[in-house]
Amino acid sequence: MEEVHTFSAQPDRPRKRRRRTMACTQCRSRKLRCDREYPTCGRCLKSRAPTKCTYEDGFLWQQPTTVATNAFTDRGSTISFPRTEQQPLQTPPDSGIGAPSIRSEALVSTTVTAPGSGVTTTTTGADGQGHGPPFRGKHGNGKERRDCFLETVLGAPKAAINQDPFATTGGILQRPRRAFPELDATFSSQVDNEDVDEVGFEDSLTPANQLDLSPRIMMRGRETKTRFSGSGIYANLVTQFPDIKAFAEDIRLTNPILSRVRPDLERVKRGLWKRRPLNEPFPDPTAVSLIALLPTRAVADELIRVYLTFVESTHRIIHVPTFLRDVDEFWATSDNANIQSASFVAQLLLVLACAWNYADVDLLQEKSTKPPRCYTAVEWVLHSEKWIINARIKRAEINTLRLYILLITAQNCFGMKRSQAWLATSHLVKSAMMSGYHRDPSKYAGISTFNMEMRRRIWYTIVELDLQVALDRGMPPTIHCSDYDTRLPLNINDDELNESTLEPPEGYSLSSAVDCSYQTALGRSLPLRLKVCSLMNSPRVSCRYEEIQRLDWELTRQVAQIPSWFSPNVTSPATFEKATLWKALIEMRLAQTLLSLHTPFAIEAREEALFAPSARSRLDAAVMILSTQRRLHETSPLLSLCVLGECTIQALVSVCQVLHSLDPHPATTPFPPSSLFQLATLPGLPESLISLTESALIALEVRFLLVVKGAKDYFFLSTISALVKAKLWPLQATMYKQQVVERVLSFAQTLFQRHASCEHLGNPGMGNFKDNQVAAFLSTPGMAPALPTDLDGIIPPPNLGVGVTPPGDFDPFLDVFDWDDLAGMAAI
Repeated sequence: MEEVHTFSAQPDRPRKRRRRTMACTQCRSRKLRCDREYPTCGRCLKSRAPTKCTYEDGFLWQQPTTVATNAFTDRGSTISFPRTEQQPLQTPPDSGIGAPSIRSEALVSTTVTAPGSGVTTTTTGADGQGHGPPFRGKHGNGKERRDCFLETVLGAPKAAINQDPFATTGGILQRPRRAFPELDATFSSQVDNEDVDEVGFEDSLTPANQLDLSPRIMMRGRETKTRFSGSGIYANLVTQFPDIKAFAEDIRLTNPILSRVRPDLERVKRGLWKRRPLNEPFPDPTAVSLIALLPTRAVADELIRVYLTFVESTHRIIHVPTFLRDVDEFWATSDNANIQSASFVAQLLLVLACAWNYADVDLLQEKSTKPPRCYTAVEWVLHSEKWIINARIKRAEINTLRLYILLITAQNCFGMKRSQAWLATSHLVKSAMMSGYHRDPSKYAGISTFNMEMRRRIWYTIVELDLQVALDRGMPPTIHCSDYDTRLPLNINDDELNESTLEPPEGYSLSSAVDCSYQTALGRSLPLRLKVCSLMNSPRVSCRYEEIQRLDWELTRQVAQIPSWFSPNVTSPATFEKATLWKALIEMRLAQTLLSLHTPFAIEAREEALFAPSARSRLDAAVMILSTQRRLHETSPLLSLCVLGECTIQALVSVCQVLHSLDPHPATTPFPPSSLFQLATLPGLPESLISLTESALIALEVRFLLVVKGAKDYFFLSTISALVKAKLWPLQATMYKQQVVERVLSFAQTLFQRHASCEHLGNPGMGNFKDNQVAAFLSTPGMAPALPTDLDGIIPPPNLGVGVTPPGDFDPFLDVFDWDDLAGMAAI
């Protein structure tokens, strides 16, 4: 009796609450994941004995508030939902979950019976209409396999992405976990409590789940005066660095020299050509005035050679033999301006402008009777553009389309009108469609073999331009692959086709390096890239993650199928340069599409393990872009300049974001070991990635010194790079911040020195930079020692006019640029 008394005096031990079993008895006994379909799950339905699929009594214990408590007490009873009193599941207002459910179409009234009971199962939707049994997959009436009663009862599906459409703040994968009721349960074994079907699966996304993702966007301005920036703008990724503002502010406060030179840095940020010649008025161009702008024949021939090698080989705009013949005829009669076509002169000026940044400046000066001005090519673009506008062309024909394409290409070479490029390419696509270029010309009589081929080339060039701008700007493409049926151009040389050709020549294999090889090889992936761009830049990305993985596989297969175009017979330097350029550009186009596909998912990979493959794929694509850029910069800086673009910037920021998100203590993170965030444990990998970003910054500096504007982008990219390095190696953070200022001052000093004798600087001239601000900064006591003048053997190319290039680590400041400016830097 005493023992009994002692035992009863002890406090009652709390009993472990048993988690209710969701799997059917067959799947549970076999330790398999059950889809919990009712009355028969998917696995049992495929088995030879589907009638054995049974569920534990009371498995429908978690009920909506409108269901009576005793509604599920009997497996064989009829379950009725009040049709008018049904309430939707309570979810956060921005959860991205449709009301009441994305997958279930808001089933409101349902009748359920046990298998074999003879009672018919019916469902009533939100429209009040009765429906048949919830069939699965392809066996039903078009509904998804999970569109069934059980999904409605157990809770709404997991929201994929949840975010404010006008903000780009942090964690956006939110969904309240379902609360488990406090039910008394009898003793259960450890196996029952840790059933593989119950642990973590009820709230986990799977590749087959329907996702509802809202891509990150930006909206600047207020009320009716706003500017939209899609997810392709790399500024949207900048918001993934929440500490960049404090980092840049600390640089400003600890370096007073920035405040002293601020007015001149403001001019650099806005562009030294902002006032003249960009906004300087000039008379309406005529054929005579356009001819007066042309350089000497020797300079024009050199620029045409550069254009044919580095521009025309990737943008099929003209028929080379015909164009060269027209050029010879023009120079033969150039003394008589009255018989010249203003349209052809404008086309010639745009061709020369497209090649200006790729030509050897010293060689052009030798062949010119007078030294060219720094904005000579910019004047060619401005005058040609104004002539095209004044021409008021009503019906676009092929020469008109060529003028539009050359104008957009030339403006892109100088970074002009970036914010209007999407409008320009959209207008160009629609102009071509108005002329029927989107339909294959073989379906119509009256079009010669020569013009058929020219129309195909022009059409694919236009669509590629529009797609590239859409990816850069984060906007949907103007056209989809279902909107046209024009066939790819023939893979031939231009001299094999002329105006008298009656039968189309036989095309070469893709492995042969001919004039149309790049366009033909890249065009194979055009429908796929259009699909990705349209999907990822729509207001809501509604798809399954397995579809994203399928698109990734198709894009990766396209990368593996890029022809090499290198053979022992290739001895011509021009052909070798073209083949190298083609391969690098196709790699970058496909890798940029992969970035667009995976970035929205990769950002959420820390919160959702399902997206870990996207994090790895995004890093692979970014490394591919930066590695290609670095290889070209080491072997041929000119080729490196040809492939520089928004994709390089996006890849750089993506790598920095990955490094910035690394946890210094990966063992404490709750993420799966296979995820990307174990990179911190790999020795030397962060250093290698940082080396790639620094190499890309050096290459980008070359381009930013040549374009109309670009300093703002360069400063911010440098700041982000330094922020990441300061986080990886905090003991050297002070040195990285000091090197930020050195790099900013060096860039501005170099830019002012290039234009020291130019009239467009106006009255301020070089301002504070008439003195060497870099030397003054380095002479300040307490500064960090200068780093070596090269970086892993990468030296800025001398023939491209790179002046003082700050070595090593680089970063900017935020005195000239406030936080709003940072957020909208790419929407200029």
